[in-house]
Amino acid sequence: MRLTEVEAAIRDALDRINRPDPAYTIDRRPRGDGTPHVEGEGPFFDLVVDDDGMERSRETVDGHELLFRLLCREMRLLAMAEERRTRTVTAPGWLGALRRLWPGALDGLIGSDDYSRGTWIDGHIRLMGHLRSDWGARVHTENDTMLRRYPLTRAEHENFRRLDLRAFGVK
Repeated sequence: MRLTEVEAAIRDALDRINRPDPAYTIDRRPRGDGTPHVEGEGPFFDLVVDDDGMERSRETVDGHELLFRLLCREMRLLAMAEERRTRTVTAPGWLGALRRLWPGALDGLIGSDDYSRGTWIDGHIRLMGHLRSDWGARVHTENDTMLRRYPLTRAEHENFRRLDLRAFGVK
């Protein structure tokens, strides 16, 4: 695959999840914020992650793997944003008065919420599976491996919820 073909495939995938982006292009230069960029035109590419002016990783991949990796990142970010959007935060009453005086004060530091990695991981797997069943299976396997090493906490198990992804065409 050439880089233009990978970009076209990503645009098609975004269209399938009801997020069309006809102007989507792959970053070819580092942003410096950890966003991956690509060097090369194909059939092999260097997938590079640069953060604060330092190259963190460089990996040579073919077009099919590049497509998977970039879509995997996009779908993970989407699933994480949906989890965040649907998260319920419970804060003590006195914090409301402080927020009126100081918006954003102590957000995320005081109170509790129903965050669970399991929630966005499940959403990520379902989004990738919606694009291609083998991609969903691959993401599932990769997450199972990670969860064996870093298991969900008891609270994360209790707070698991299934995201409503119908807006993305996922049942």
